[in-house]
Amino acid sequence: MRLSSNEKRVIELLVLNHMTRKEDARVIPEDIRTKFTPEMIQFTLTELETKGLIKFIDGGYAPTKKAQELFKKIEVEKEEIIAWGHPNITAKNKTKIKITKENEPLNDDSIIGVKANKSCNDLKSKIKERLKLSQNVKITISVDGLEDKIVAFGSPALELTDGKDIVIKKSDAVDSKTLAILSDKSACDLKEEITKKLKNKNKKIKISLEI
Repeated sequence: MRLSSNEKRVIELLVLNHMTRKEDARVIPEDIRTKFTPEMIQFTLTELETKGLIKFIDGGYAPTKKAQELFKKIEVEKEEIIAWGHPNITAKNKTKIKITKENEPLNDDSIIGVKANKSCNDLKSKIKERLKLSQNVKITISVDGLEDKIVAFGSPALELTDGKDIVIKKSDAVDSKTLAILSDKSACDLKEEITKKLKNKNKKIKISLEI
C-alpha cells in the first residue's frame, strides 16, 4: 500500500489521539472506520508499533509511555470568538448552540450570541486541522466574569466552511456550520445567570476554544 506522508501522518494522529483517551484502545471510532480502509488502519498500527508508540497486549493495541509523552508535548491550540447579546435571545434549544454573524436571533432558540466576529470559515487553519482529527474540544462561554464550560468533539467529516454561523451539536450530524459534535451541553443547559445576561445587547460574549 502506498500512502502519502501527509495521509500517514493524519491516520497516525487519528489512531493515537483515540487511543490516548480513556476508552478501549481496541475500538476504532466510526468516523475513522468510514474514512479509512481497514488496510490503512492496520498499516498505521504497524507503523506506530515499529516507532515504539503502541504495543500489542491482551488481544489489543495500547499506547506506550513514549506516545503519552508525545501528546503531552503537543501545544494546545486556542481560538476566541466574540459575539454580543440581544433581547430576543432565548437559549432554549435542547440539541445545539449557535453563534451567528447576523444582527438578530431570527426566531432561532439555539442562538446565544449575535454580531459574531467569526464564523466556521474564519477559524484558524490549525484549529480546523485539530477539529478534523476528532480531538476533544474544550469550550468556555464567558459573560461579565461568569463562565460555563462545554466539552465536545471534532470529526474528520467536519466541513467548517460556513461564512455566517458556528454550531455546536449534541448529535453527531455534520454540515458546513458544525464546529463540534457530541457536546455535553446545548443552549438550554447553560447556566441561568449567563442566559439572563445574553439578553442584554451591550454584553460582550467570549467563546473560547481549546484543542
